[in-house]
Amino acid sequence: MGKELVKTLKTLMKGRDFFVTPAAVAALCRICSNGQLRTEAIQCGVLATLIKLFKSDDHGLSGGPRGLTELAEFEDVRDELTKGSHIDTLVKFSKSRKVERSKEATEELTRLSEHDTLREQIIDRGGVESIVDNLAKPDHALFAAHALLTLMKHDDAKARIMNTEVDLHLLQMVEKRIFDGTIRREGMVILEEIFENDDLRSMMLAPRHQLSLDNNGSWNFPGTGAPWQRLPKKLANCILEKVIHGSPTTVQQYQGNVIGILHKLLENTRLDSVQKSAVRYLRVIANHKDALSSMVGVGIVKALVWCIKDVDIRIVNDVLKKIADHPELRSEIIKTDKILAEMLSSHYPAEILRVTAALESLSSCEDIRRKVQSMRVYRQLEKDALHYLDPHHHPHDRDQHTLASNAIKSMIKTFDEENHRVANL
Repeated sequence: MGKELVKTLKTLMKGRDFFVTPAAVAALCRICSNGQLRTEAIQCGVLATLIKLFKSDDHGLSGGPRGLTELAEFEDVRDELTKGSHIDTLVKFSKSRKVERSKEATEELTRLSEHDTLREQIIDRGGVESIVDNLAKPDHALFAAHALLTLMKHDDAKARIMNTEVDLHLLQMVEKRIFDGTIRREGMVILEEIFENDDLRSMMLAPRHQLSLDNNGSWNFPGTGAPWQRLPKKLANCILEKVIHGSPTTVQQYQGNVIGILHKLLENTRLDSVQKSAVRYLRVIANHKDALSSMVGVGIVKALVWCIKDVDIRIVNDVLKKIADHPELRSEIIKTDKILAEMLSSHYPAEILRVTAALESLSSCEDIRRKVQSMRVYRQLEKDALHYLDPHHHPHDRDQHTLASNAIKSMIKTFDEENHRVANL
């Protein structure tokens, strides 16, 4: 009776009817809580059937992954999975070009890796390398990064990961702004967890594999094609550079790490969306002292200050406040005084609103505050903010010039209050 029941469920699963198959998988898992029926199921080859569902299911609806995960809680099932080609098949599916198939197999390998015996098999059969390689594929990368974080919790898997080009793949994800995306989790949350991992953060700040710019200002990441494959793109970039600038420009050198990549995005890209992504990534990175130390003396602070003009000022302010806590980076903010003075001299209300918000957020830093107050333009704004913005302006309660004037007054008031507070300490 039990054997016939198992065979019937197996037949229903193989039918690939996505109304019937998930129900059959759920029923199989239910009856396998009985040891005798579970033995019948193993002998009947249902594990191979569940794994084959990965191949036919490009939308994750079959229930195969859920069934395999549930059954793997039983020791006899785990013993069976270590035999034959079960793990090999999952590793093969994780390499699939079809995103959903690769995702399901990757997630299954990750869940199975929680069991020591299965994790050993996954490592031996190349499962870790497959997941790391998927970091270099834009459509697969976030799923792979999520899996990577789980695998890094296990010493044996971590040792294998650290001997791959995981550092370059993660840096490439930053450069391609992959963490802007969303899977079941926000990409930015995954990036935060990557940077909370000491080993991964260290590799991104000081990559084990060399990363540099080629003559056309492109990062030499692995897997981007042979030189002859990259030639058309480089030629197009060179032609575009000549059309825009009239002559080739000198390629500036940047650090071959995550700071250098973000620095280049901030400085060489005129798209607000790209700069916004770079600043958002910096907001995550700036939570770590070693990352802040890597920012010293490389010019990224100046590039960040320029972003006050265009990028969401709330994000810029968050980063500025974090880096202002670092003495050397705070000194670099002070050295951008000419840029800040230029922004304060602007006759565009929107720019005034941005720079005053940034400076007001930094008002608790005494040396920054004193530097700003010593500026000639600051003293002019103290006298008559509205007149300085537009000498021919007639104020109205809600217009942009009045809003900018009020923002200037608010900044000056905040600075004065901070001076008074410090004087009375």
